[in-house]
Amino acid sequence: MKLPRPPRIATVLLFALGLSGCVTQPLGSGQHEKEQAEYAQMLYVIGEALKADMAVVLVADLTPHKSLADAEGMSKWTSNVIWTHEAKPEIAFNRKFQNNELQRDPKTTYLFKAFEVHILPPGKYLLTGGDDYQLNATLDAFGKKPAATGKARGARGTASLTPETYREYYLEMNWKEGTTHTQTRTQKYCTTIHRASGNCVAWGEQQYDETTPGMGAGYYQDTDSRDIPALKVQVRLPPKQALASFTLQGGQLVLSQRSHLKTPSYRYRQGNCRKVAADKVDCPLEGFTVHTLAPPMDFTRNYLATRATLNAEQQALLSRLVPMQVTVLGRQGPADPVWGTPISLP
Repeated sequence: MKLPRPPRIATVLLFALGLSGCVTQPLGSGQHEKEQAEYAQMLYVIGEALKADMAVVLVADLTPHKSLADAEGMSKWTSNVIWTHEAKPEIAFNRKFQNNELQRDPKTTYLFKAFEVHILPPGKYLLTGGDDYQLNATLDAFGKKPAATGKARGARGTASLTPETYREYYLEMNWKEGTTHTQTRTQKYCTTIHRASGNCVAWGEQQYDETTPGMGAGYYQDTDSRDIPALKVQVRLPPKQALASFTLQGGQLVLSQRSHLKTPSYRYRQGNCRKVAADKVDCPLEGFTVHTLAPPMDFTRNYLATRATLNAEQQALLSRLVPMQVTVLGRQGPADPVWGTPISLP
């Protein structure tokens, strides 16, 4: 199939293509062909970006740990860690996957349903913040005290709080009655027997119902959801307080380090917070921690090896993938077997 040529690379580079976090469903042949064409198009865009001396960062859609992959675990962490270009701070690299389903973009595009694609200019990037949540909270608790000029922001950074509705998933035990499965079957029976030989010479068919036990009666675990009030906590650090850094070279294809926030990742004193807008409160930051895990190179190599439709050129492109090299600038703590290595404000 000949694919349509994508937009000019200068236009394509304006977009960071993120991951929706959806579960793959069985596809019909038409949908399968459509997705294969989209993946081929994305690989073409990646290749053109590298030729244009840009860098491409892939981010694997993985939870910090398998124990955090259920409904309750999802509310214990967020992944939207923010890195800014040191020379051009208006350029940011951050995860697009949102734990809050109500904030996900249904039109998000990504590679193989497993990787975000970020096309970035080369240079040094600083870890300068992240977006976390404070669940079951509103701005009412902060009163209406306005901020004096410069008093709401701190030298170590600022936590900006804005209201948001959060879709929280939870596990519950529900009683379910026992079930049975009934299936109609067909059996043949003899209608005419040859008198001399005793052999059946004509057959008929009859149907009967066969019932088998299904799920036994008892309590079963279900997942449900509810929409709750929450505060989105946007932590931003000045460059001199950056927790870590990495450098991208032009033409480099990089697999990102895994970075996430263990909720709550922030610390502020409520009495120092000030209302700066009708729906925004700023608080001087007292503490902030990001947990990190090494780039998942083995997972990625094994996953890419399952892509049977990749041609030789596409395989050669993806073989250029290298792990991100991160330099720790903040205070590094001991590694945790679930959360990874914490990096905090000193």
